[in-house]
Amino acid sequence: MSIRWNRTFSDLIRRSRPAYWGNWALNAQIRPGAVGIVDAESGDFRLVREQLPDVELLHTATSSSWQLMSERVSRTEASVDVSAEATDPESGIKGEAGLEVSWSMANSNSIASEFSLRQESFLRDLTVLERSVDWLAEQAASVSFGGNGQIAQGFGVVTNVIYANSGLNVGSQSSDASFAIAGRASAVQEMLGGATGKGSFSSVRKARDVDRHLWPDQANTRPVEPVPIAYSFASFDGRLLMPNWIGKLGGFQIFFNNRPGSTYITRILLTYNTPSGPRREQFEISGGLSRTIGNIPLDATDINLDVTFVGMINSDRYRRHWARPLGQWLSGQRHIEMSGVWPGRTHFSVLEE
Repeated sequence: MSIRWNRTFSDLIRRSRPAYWGNWALNAQIRPGAVGIVDAESGDFRLVREQLPDVELLHTATSSSWQLMSERVSRTEASVDVSAEATDPESGIKGEAGLEVSWSMANSNSIASEFSLRQESFLRDLTVLERSVDWLAEQAASVSFGGNGQIAQGFGVVTNVIYANSGLNVGSQSSDASFAIAGRASAVQEMLGGATGKGSFSSVRKARDVDRHLWPDQANTRPVEPVPIAYSFASFDGRLLMPNWIGKLGGFQIFFNNRPGSTYITRILLTYNTPSGPRREQFEISGGLSRTIGNIPLDATDINLDVTFVGMINSDRYRRHWARPLGQWLSGQRHIEMSGVWPGRTHFSVLEE
């Protein structure tokens, strides 16, 4: 079974950037405003139209260093002699101390990702997507991702892109894989985390059982343009805009857990609004029990949660409010943990916060 590199890469990115997809193969077609399809299983992007009409872009500077590694990936640096192979792309002069950077991967399906970042570019106003829904529905229908003015989840628009000057993605196809690049010390350091955009390498020194994507992709050259390495994506459910789409959602779910050992009964009131009117659910959960409220519609707004720990004299009360869960609940779920032993303190937490 082949490894879905972009899915694995996206999962690694989401530990710190929950709304992003990775661009493992450095697909240059990914840019803000690009219209296409994201495969929720593989994470791959397929371009349908190069640009959404009438978009305005903004660009912001970002920190220069990007480094992500899976568990049991080790990185080492060592001085090497590259006098016979390393040439300065600008001056054509050989020489300077050499540097080799190596990655060793104990497990298969592991990732090392290092880049010299350049900027983040994004759509200035996401309301352009709602204004363009008719045009987008036509494009979706042309690739069997919609019909009758409706759009299927997975079809949409790239809204935000992280660009890098240079760098690399390397993944292990088996256990004990390895990879290394070498070159002039200053050029290799710039390639993997500098800010000048002048990074390069002179050779690949080791490459055993790896999938690799380098930028620049040729030795002793400098990249002429930045490369997209991660992006966010907006999709639709019918005509409902899903501004940060990371996978298919059928509805929202809330999991309530009154942990074992808790002696409090929790009284729960859940309310929210829908286009067809307000909804309300009220129930109690004893210690050691749990309950799931599912099928909250994707167009629900103003979800209010009121949790009361019922005491003999006084009761502790906790509240949460989500104005637009479609933009806040990326996974479509919230997990509520509750505990307490009377007459001691009560504890309430939302695991995703």
